[in-house]
Formats: sequence, structure tokens, C-alpha cells
Amino acid sequence: MVLIQTTVSAWAEPQDVKVTAVMKGSTTISGQKIEYPKTDKAEMTSILVEIQPGKENGRHMHSVPTYVHVLEGTMTVEFEDGARQTFQAGSGFLEVVNTVHSAKNLGEVPLRLLVVLAGEEGKPNLIRPDKHQASDTTK
Repeated sequence: MVLIQTTVSAWAEPQDVKVTAVMKGSTTISGQKIEYPKTDKAEMTSILVEIQPGKENGRHMHSVPTYVHVLEGTMTVEFEDGARQTFQAGSGFLEVVNTVHSAKNLGEVPLRLLVVLAGEEGKPNLIRPDKHQASDTTK
């Protein structure tokens, strides 16, 4: 432990490093308690997603805990019942699990997201309930 602290100190002085909490939570944006997959083949996946203005990523759901960080733009999550939640650049949240939703960019600039999924090797992290294609949200 001392070696690690010494190594870190040699790289940067404390005033050169700033740590800002973005999100800490145990429930999704709909209030579901987070449960990690019960497996001996755990796999973390991170992806960058970009959605153009007026577009969406299509109806889908995640069967595993999913963290979303909005890098640029404004993300609107829309649920099957039409309810919406909006997240601004710089915010992070735990997405709903086993609940169909879509991410929409109702703004005028590209929406950029970092998505991190706590899944299982060999199993999909994203499930589409039908053959819906991502569409223009202005229709």
C-alpha cells in the first residue's frame, strides 16, 4: 500500500488531482434495486453512443445493471407509457433493468453517452423487444 501511495505521489501532487463524485446509487431511475448477475463469468462492457439531433436509439431493454453518463447534449429517456426523464451533460444515472425504453435526442446538438454495463460473458447486454429500427423522433 505504501508503494502505491508513494508512486501516486510521485506522479501528481494532491492539488493537481481533482475527484468529483458524479453518481452513487443502489436504485435505477425508476426505483428498482440494483442486482448484479449471479455468475462466475462476470463481464464489464463500456461503449460510447452518439445520437444525432432529432433521433433515438430505438426501443430496447437491459437485463443487467447499466450506468449512463451524459458526455454532451441532453438525453431524454422515454418509457413505454410515454413517461420521460431528462438528463443533462455531466450527469450520470443507473438505467432501468428489464424495462423497455428508448434514449432520445430532442436537442439541437449531438448527444454523446458513455454506457457501462455489468453483464455476463456470452450474454447480450441489450435486448430489442421487436424489430423496431431507430427512428426520427420528430414524427
